[in-house]
Amino acid sequence: MEPSKHSPAKQFTLVTKSYLPDLARCELLVESAQRCSPGLKHHLIIDHRDIPHFRHLADRATIITSEDLLPWWVKQVPGRRSVWLSLRSRPTRGWIMQQVLKIAAASQIGADVSVFCDSDVAFIRPFSTSQIIAGESVALLDVEFVNEEVQRWTTVAAALLGLDAATLPMRGHVGNLICWRQENVAAMISRIETVSGVDWRVALMRQPTFSEYILYGVHTRAVLGYDSSGQHPSAAPLVKVSWGVDMHDETAFDEFFTSFEPATVAVMVHSKDGIDPARYRRRLEGIWATGS
Repeated sequence: MEPSKHSPAKQFTLVTKSYLPDLARCELLVESAQRCSPGLKHHLIIDHRDIPHFRHLADRATIITSEDLLPWWVKQVPGRRSVWLSLRSRPTRGWIMQQVLKIAAASQIGADVSVFCDSDVAFIRPFSTSQIIAGESVALLDVEFVNEEVQRWTTVAAALLGLDAATLPMRGHVGNLICWRQENVAAMISRIETVSGVDWRVALMRQPTFSEYILYGVHTRAVLGYDSSGQHPSAAPLVKVSWGVDMHDETAFDEFFTSFEPATVAVMVHSKDGIDPARYRRRLEGIWATGS
């Protein structure tokens, strides 16, 4: 493994990729971040077509247009939110582009550490950078959870990074409040371009599937090595997630918002659960008011 020099992380920012169908959730996230972490910067990545709907959040978060993070040769198909065109690769699904945009943002916005959280996350308790750093090292989600998707994404990441997937331990890096160091992102981009021989965005846009979090996690632990990356593995339950919970069941819904581990600072109510954010806003307001 090649050692990587790293400097102390001084500037942190939340980064959220959102779009019009998640506007109400994003509004709640921004409000909760202001309540629970008022000194932490927040960047929103929004497609140009959706900017007018998000502009009212500009006094509380920095809005970046997706297109400004991408090269001129990548364009969104007019009238087709889920398809992007490139002169250098095949048409790319919106899900793939969301991941490309996260990597682009972390490499371009100038923060030492980007803390990714999706629109369906909402903070419930005070959150500070002291909860994700140890000395000069920043936490990186690294857990034992592995399913078929994680296995597939790890294999793709190994190929992109020039590693032997057969010798690579499978680990989970997908979650919420995921921390990336800018210098490690730059090193990952360079590695992808060296291995693939093409622009990193082209290499990723050619993939039928991949995970940005698995890709970064594999690069950090298997290419840089934790000791040289300025990050350390963490399984701290910072976010309570609704995965596997029937949020339409009143009892399950009540229990979800009444029991939290000491380390938990946020909840994630998945957008696919189909729960109106106004419904759980009342629960959040109660938590904010009591501080528990």
